[in-house]
Order: sequence, then structure tokens, then C-alpha cells
Amino acid sequence: MFWVQVIISGVALGAIYALAGMGLVLTYKATGVFNFAHGAIAMIVAYSLWEARERWHFPLWLAGIFAVLIVGPALGFVLERFIFRPLQLRRASTSEKLVATLGVFLACEGFAYLIWTGEVRQEPRLITNKALHLPYKLVIGTDQLATVILVVVISAGLWALFRYTAIGTDIKAVVDRRELAELSSINADRVAGLSWAIGCGLAGLTGVLLAAQAGLDPYYLTLLVIETFSIAVVAGLTSLPVAIAAGIGLLGIGNALLIQFNPHVLPLIHTHVSVHILNAIGQLKPNLSIVVLFVALVVLRNLDEPSDDQMGRSRLISGTIGRVKRGRTASTALLTAVAVIAIALPLALNYVDLQRAQIMLALVVIFASIVCMTGLCGYITLGQAGFAGFGAFVAARAAVWWHMPVPIATVAGGIGALIVGLVAGYPALRRRGLFLGLTTLSLGLLLYNFVFNNDAFNPSGVPTARPDFAIGPRAFYWYELVWVALVLLLARNLSRGRLGRVLGAMGDSEVAAQAIGINLRRYKLLIFAASAFIAGLGGALLAQQAQVFSGGNFDPITSLEWFAVVIVAGVGTLDGALVAAVIFELLDIIFPNASQLIIAVGALGIGYLPGGSITGLARYVVGRVRSPAGLQREFARARVGLLTAPKVPEAASPPALAPSAFARRVLDGEPS
Repeated sequence: MFWVQVIISGVALGAIYALAGMGLVLTYKATGVFNFAHGAIAMIVAYSLWEARERWHFPLWLAGIFAVLIVGPALGFVLERFIFRPLQLRRASTSEKLVATLGVFLACEGFAYLIWTGEVRQEPRLITNKALHLPYKLVIGTDQLATVILVVVISAGLWALFRYTAIGTDIKAVVDRRELAELSSINADRVAGLSWAIGCGLAGLTGVLLAAQAGLDPYYLTLLVIETFSIAVVAGLTSLPVAIAAGIGLLGIGNALLIQFNPHVLPLIHTHVSVHILNAIGQLKPNLSIVVLFVALVVLRNLDEPSDDQMGRSRLISGTIGRVKRGRTASTALLTAVAVIAIALPLALNYVDLQRAQIMLALVVIFASIVCMTGLCGYITLGQAGFAGFGAFVAARAAVWWHMPVPIATVAGGIGALIVGLVAGYPALRRRGLFLGLTTLSLGLLLYNFVFNNDAFNPSGVPTARPDFAIGPRAFYWYELVWVALVLLLARNLSRGRLGRVLGAMGDSEVAAQAIGINLRRYKLLIFAASAFIAGLGGALLAQQAQVFSGGNFDPITSLEWFAVVIVAGVGTLDGALVAAVIFELLDIIFPNASQLIIAVGALGIGYLPGGSITGLARYVVGRVRSPAGLQREFARARVGLLTAPKVPEAASPPALAPSAFARRVLDGEPS
């Protein structure tokens, strides 16, 4: 009966995770947006319940209605109307949509710390917890039973919505093909708003239920979304019943059974379990959802995004590389001025600010790796912190334990990250778009939880060494600057010539690239390896700057923030890597604590930026500076376009396997 009691407890917790998974799946099904801010929204709703109950002294039932049925859905409506509808109108890429959700994530987190100071509080329980005694000495809490009943009722309600109501039919039509649904006079914006409201309402209910059990902790509730990624992926981001089963079965019952599994003697063969196996099982227990996520992404073959090739590709990939061919992205004078400023910068900074500048240079290298992956090929990479951290780890050990010269150890770190990149590349060969990004994220989570924070690999941290000729702060800055120049040259060469055209064609359309004879497997592994190698070099420099390897510097949230700032700055060219590093680290010297605010505002407003980035806005302004009247007219058109969907004339659909105009030039061998 002990294991039956464990299963009962697991069902109740799994039901809460099932609610979160249902919210993720529903939002994605109706809008095509994978909401990374799901946990942050849950946290805001949970805090609003505490605010209404403890400060405004609402009755508990009224506070619950206010938080779950008003605050949560209202957040969904606001996000859809002002953040995601502009992205939908201009057919934004998956990268831009992800970054917008990360902007919501950062904004909710900052709002919580600003209003509620991030203090852990005790959430009032909506349902009194009393023990109900069942036959055979089994016990279930009234809150657990109510949670299970709530999931059943909500599931039945959603099933009835989709099967028997007109709005459910409209949602299914929009999911199937938004353009055809609009031609049938279906208000797709209303459908999207309703779906966001329901999804955020489910997120809020999840946050309220979890906070009542584990306490109102902004960090814990915000990271809830990572726990539920596995549920959404197992459900293929489409099936609500599978999401419910995965939440209850995998994260509920499976996790409860695993926690109680402490074998000291193997059954049948009666062999004692070694300490290493026990430690591995102990480390697996809190990370089951991460393992499930990675296995699901590798094993499931029906995960795909058929519409991603038509969403934002021409602007993000073909247009960018085309500009590289036509001319320089900056004049020689501007490049010379930037180089002179970079070389002379240490002379104008104090010791503390010089440390920030050192971090900034290491980040330029890491951000260049994101540009190589996402900017050149359009592949979403959310695990660069994992690659950078592994490179830093290998470089630290090679220099201190194996006594390699530091520059050679740095290259060894890059090679170590390259190997991990190849390992990540193989399961990602069949993936693209969002699912490719989730694959890289899951690998970064595995590295962070099983390598960086494992005592067997990282006992009390790994000290790192600087080169003998670059011990001082200014000397080390200039040493980093040399690495930055070499990496930018390497990344520039990847985008030039035949290789650059091949990589651009892959991002433009994988189907068209295969049709003209490009070996996707070979080049996909190549760009994964090159991007991981560059990230490993940057991670090694980052650890050398701190003079110690710390796994906490390469956590998954940092990886998501890196991706967000590069997209906001401009992922299309290497200029974006430099701008992103300046925003992320160096800007705080002039405006303290401004970097996070700028990233959040830029991510939230990415749908309003010409070109979808800060560098795109700069090019837009420079291109119009000779015609102020034209600039004013363009901004007026942009404002009008945010309120009404642009009327695009109908065009004949191209053949399914016809390559784009850009892709047809790939094998022509045109000069760079």
C-alpha cells in the first residue's frame, strides 16, 4: 500500500503540471507562440492573489476570482493585443516570437521584484487541506482531491469548447490555416486573444496552486515553465489529452516513484548498488523533466514546424546575406574608429569598469556564435551557455591540471565545445525552428545539471589561469581583444563565398536547399560545430576573466537572456554581436542597471522596430536621413500598420520544391 499512497500523491502534483502543460499547448495551437513567460505569468497571478488577500483584505474567494479569472486572462488579452499581434501582422520569425516571450519573462520578473521585493511569502490556500481517509489506510488531502477534480472539469470544458461551440471551431480553423480562416470571415485576432486569455488563466491557476504548497517564490514559480516544457513536447504541442496524461503520468506519478526509489541491493541478483549509481539516481530525481524533454526531442519523429520556412526567412536570412554581398555593413572609417576606441578604452576606465569591459569582450565572442547559427542559417539556438560553459570547463582543467599554455588551453576548450556541438547536432538533424531551439536548450540543461553542478566533475570550482604575458587587467583586455578580432574574422569568412551562400540557402528553405543538391546533414553539423567552437572560446575567456570556473555563470536562464539580447540587437550581422555585448554588460557603466530594462523593452517592442532589431532601426534611420519627409512618412505607415493588417495582393503559390531566387544562386559561384 506504500507505493499506492505514493502514486496518489503523484497524481495530485502531476495534475498541477498538467494544467501548465495545457496552457502552453493551447496558446501554441492557436497562435503559434511558444510562451517562455508561462511561469512568469503564473508568478504574477499568484502574487496578485496574495496582494488582494493580505493587503487589500479581500475575502479569500473573491481574491481567488480576482487573480485567476481577471488578472490572468487580462494579461493574456494585453499581451496578444500589444505584443504578439504586431508580430503576427508582419509575419515575424519564430526567433522574434520567442524573444518577445522572453521580454515578457524579464518584465514580469522585474515587476515582481519592484513591487513585492522578491521576498518569499506564504500564499493563502484556496482550499483547506484536510486528510481524507480511504480504504486500506490510504490518505488523500482535500486540496489534492480538489486539484484532480479541477483538472477533470477544465479538461472536459475544453473538450466541449472545441467540439460543440462555434468559437472552438474557429480556433481549430485558425490553427489549421490562419489565412484561409480569415477568408472565411473568422476573426483570427479575437480567436488569438481568447486563446491567450485561456492560456494565461491556466498559468495563473497553476501558480496559485503551486504557491499554496511550496510558498510564493518568484524565482521558483518563474522557472516552472522549464518543468512543463517536457509535457508540451511529449504532446507534440498539439494534443491536450496527451499533455494531461504526460503531466500526471511522467511529472506526477513518475517523479513521485523515482523520489522514493533508493535501491541499496539490486533485486533478483542481490548485488549491492555502488555509491556512484546511487549518486546518479539522486541527481536524476530533481531533473527527470529535463531528461524526459531531451529524450522526447530525440525520439519523437513527428515534431516539426511546417510553416516556419515561410515566416520571416527572407528578411532574417536572404536579405541579410544579400546585403553582405552588395557592400560593407559599415564604412572603413567607422570600422577604424571602432577599433581605435576598443584599443584605447582601458586607458579611460577604472579597475571595476575595466572588469566589465573584459566581460563584454568575452560576450562578443559568445554572441558571435549565436550570429553564426541563427543569423547565417536561421537555426534557433537556446543552449549557447552550455557550449560556452563546457569550453570554459575544459580550458580551465587543461591550463591548471594539465599545464597547457593558456592560449592552447583556450583552443582545447573550443574543441571540447565543438565535440559537444556535434553531439547536439546529430539529434537536431531532423529538427528546425522551435523544436531545434528546444533541443539545444535541453542539452544545455543537461550540461548545467549533470556536469557543471556535479561534484564528480566540478569539486569546489575549478581555478583558471591567465597567460603570463596578460596577468594585469589592461594586458588581459588587449589579449581578449586579439581573440575577438580572430573570432570575428572566422565568423565573417563563414558568411562569405560559397559556404556562406550554402548556409543562407539552408536557412531560406531546407527543402529548396536539398532540391539543388545541398547535403543538409554535412552543413548542419558543420555550423553546429563551428558555433559551439566559437562559444567554447568565449566561455574560456569568460572564465579566465573571473579566474575561476563557476557553473552558475552558465545557467539556462543566462542562455535565454543571451539569445534575447542578440536578437534585439540584431542577429543578421556581426554588428549585432558587438551591440548586444555593449548593451548586456558595458552600458551599465553609464546607466546603472539599465541593461536588463533595455533588453526587456527591446524584446517587448520587437514587433514595432523597423528591421526587427536595434541595428535594423539604425540602418533604417541612416538610410532615410537624407529624406526627413520620407522618414516621417515611413514611421506614419508603420504606426498605421500596427492597427490594421496590411492588405497583401494575392499571389500564385510557388511549386512545393521550387528553390527561392536566393537559393538558386547558391551553386552559381558568384564572387563575394
